[in-house]
Amino acid sequence: FHTVGTAPEPVILSARAINATRVYLLHTKDTEKLCERIEKELGWGVDRIKTLQVGRSEPEDIYKQVRQQIDRLDPTAPIAFDPTGGTKAMVAGLAMFAFSLAEEGRTAHVYYVDNEEYDDQLRRPVAGTEYLKRLENPRDVVPDWLYHRAREAYAQGDFLRAEELFRQASKQEDRANSPEAILSCAYKMLDAAQFQQAGERLSELLDLLQNHPHRQSPLVKHQTSIQAHKQGLEAINQLTNALTSKEKDIAPLADRIKVAWTLAALSFMADRRLNSGRTAEAALLSYRSLEFFLQHRLALRGFDTAKPDYARLSEAAQTSLEALQAAYQNERKNVNLKAEDNLERKNALDFISAFLLLRVLGDEAVLSVKANKVIGLANSRNESVFAHGFTPPRDKLASELSEVLQTLTQSGKLPEVEFKPISLS
Repeated sequence: FHTVGTAPEPVILSARAINATRVYLLHTKDTEKLCERIEKELGWGVDRIKTLQVGRSEPEDIYKQVRQQIDRLDPTAPIAFDPTGGTKAMVAGLAMFAFSLAEEGRTAHVYYVDNEEYDDQLRRPVAGTEYLKRLENPRDVVPDWLYHRAREAYAQGDFLRAEELFRQASKQEDRANSPEAILSCAYKMLDAAQFQQAGERLSELLDLLQNHPHRQSPLVKHQTSIQAHKQGLEAINQLTNALTSKEKDIAPLADRIKVAWTLAALSFMADRRLNSGRTAEAALLSYRSLEFFLQHRLALRGFDTAKPDYARLSEAAQTSLEALQAAYQNERKNVNLKAEDNLERKNALDFISAFLLLRVLGDEAVLSVKANKVIGLANSRNESVFAHGFTPPRDKLASELSEVLQTLTQSGKLPEVEFKPISLS
């Protein structure tokens, strides 16, 4: 796309240099005749060159005309813009449009015809000294702009984009490391459930903040919070390693601190998805949080839901297995669920069974929520497209799951911890 001014030579030179497969000449009513000369000099034919008349003082007209043409092109096609000629409004309009187009992910380059020598009397470049120069998008090369966009991405929870922009800004300033990029990377990994890697990034950040010149970073004053998040991730890793090792150990599942930090991680992941409109994923993570909390409450009694020992549980509860079985069936009846076969035949305990069993055992946390409410939430999950049905999870479901979980954690006396993104100021 070339803006045509009063001299056709710069357009001809840049068009030949760029050698585009399709050329658009943006001209005003006054410069329309020059397009004929440009077409003749290039000799490329009407299939390759198209002329577009625009208003000489209306950048908006350029936006509309160029946009119409671009929307007809292959989205992957690279585009070049040459705003050398034309009025100030045409030049500014095309350049601004080109740089904004790059924000859409399009490959857009801006060039202009410069010169090494200029004839003041003729008021034109000396022939033979012209050359084509590429203009970089200020958003990609000016550190202040990059930092602004990085902080904006961070505030929006787009930690992947924030990390990329912080590293890009750091590179422009010839700095080897960026504390903000490392922090963004840690949250990016936390969101992907890469807990060990996220903890390693926070350890790296804490070490970096001890060294010059990073001692002046705004993050220095948040070292206590960074350390807390690091310790939280270490607690999660200890718990997950214990539960996934060959010699499985559920003892850490009874550790309130480890459980609280794991729930905080799941909440972080769920909130991010809910805020970005990914309601189904948010609901599943919230449901998993509820299930995990119930596993924790049973682990406090030495009970493993994956390898249930009902006889031992009955003994610890100072009751008989028959009485436990009868009370469990009665709980199912109270919430309008069908009776099951012998409880001992359940090789693994599902969410509803774990919840009802805890009610039988008089668990303080579980008794703090209404049974029908929890069963209803479980049924909604089972009817969703992620389980046994086709109903899409809604925001209300995610919200209700969160409310129930909050009541349970408070009644279960878990420490109040959270992975709230640390301020960059």
